[in-house]
Amino acid sequence: MASQLKIFGINNLLILIMQKAFFVFAALAVYFGFTSTIIAQTASALASADASAIIVTPIAISKMADLKFGNIASGTVEGIVVMSIDDVRSGEGGVTLISAGNESNAASFAITGTPDATFTIDLPQSIFVYIDGDKMEVNEFVSNLGEASMLNNEGLANLKVGATLNVNASQTPGLYEGLFDVTVAYN
Repeated sequence: MASQLKIFGINNLLILIMQKAFFVFAALAVYFGFTSTIIAQTASALASADASAIIVTPIAISKMADLKFGNIASGTVEGIVVMSIDDVRSGEGGVTLISAGNESNAASFAITGTPDATFTIDLPQSIFVYIDGDKMEVNEFVSNLGEASMLNNEGLANLKVGATLNVNASQTPGLYEGLFDVTVAYN
């Protein structure tokens, strides 16, 4: 029986060593398995993107024709002359439109820039035209394109500007002149 206890003790000892080895091996497997998972969770990724910008053609405006109200005779009462964007002038009140030697038309401008771009148009509220200290007011400026428009697919637009000339009673005869600005800007 002593030999059976010896064998039984060695077998238990071997089983005990095998169980401990298994637990150590299992613990190592679990440890390295979690470590791999933890490393995978903290890994990073990298992506790149291009940065770019396109500088477009600046918007530009150039005068093609001046605003001309034409030949006018003033009367004993004030009146107005309206120059339409269609180059048609009309008079009201104390003015007579004279056709002899007359040159009258709306102002005309060529606008260039980036094809299909939209832009705004800024016209003056009013200006004055002068001769030797005498003056007349020009107001109610209008354009064929409104307050905003769009360049065509070639980057072009034609702008016509009309207005109203306020003629005083018995206005001094002569050529009255003044400047006005038209501003266009991308929007």
